[in-house]
Amino acid sequence: MTRFGGWKGLAVLIAAAALVFGAVPGTALAHERRVVAGKYQFVVGFLNEPAVQGQLNGVDLRVTSTETNQPVTGLEKTLKVRVRAGGGPEKEFDLQPRFNMPGAYAAYFIPSRPGGYVFTFVGTIDGQQINEVFQSGPGRFDDVRPADELAFPPVAALDPAQIDQTVSALSRRVADLEGALGRLTALAAAGLGLGLVGTGLGLAGLLRGRKG
Repeated sequence: MTRFGGWKGLAVLIAAAALVFGAVPGTALAHERRVVAGKYQFVVGFLNEPAVQGQLNGVDLRVTSTETNQPVTGLEKTLKVRVRAGGGPEKEFDLQPRFNMPGAYAAYFIPSRPGGYVFTFVGTIDGQQINEVFQSGPGRFDDVRPADELAFPPVAALDPAQIDQTVSALSRRVADLEGALGRLTALAAAGLGLGLVGTGLGLAGLLRGRKG
């Protein structure tokens, strides 16, 4: 085997390993792993990493039995997740089973704030009560990052001077339109007055003609 062939074979093996481990529901980067209720391993994090403010994302939950090392299915019927951003209000979401990934569930939402998030799983597994809190942070799963950190090209901030100039120009334009409207109104009123005078003179002439 040539040296080139050896490196090529090694690259193929590395790529294959990455595909295998990436396809296993129990493996995930920037996720927190924890044994819940003594016999269920929860792997929790964001579906898309890094999580970015304003981008579609969601809660990523993988559950396996520590006794059998098998995925736990059917939890969409008995388990829900409550999502809270920092000290803000909490909202409850249904969990949806992920296609062709037994034991993997998702709750889709768009994180509207950057910073820390808290996921609380409530319900039951095989009749056992579950109320487990997972919070983003170092050593757990990542916080949501502000959109402007990853935006490219950067979105230019509006120049206050340009805003003032635009507002002034619009104000002058409105004043010009109001002046033109006033002149048109005056001309219309004058035309109406002349029309009434003409009508009056015509009627007067008609009446004089009948008397004569």
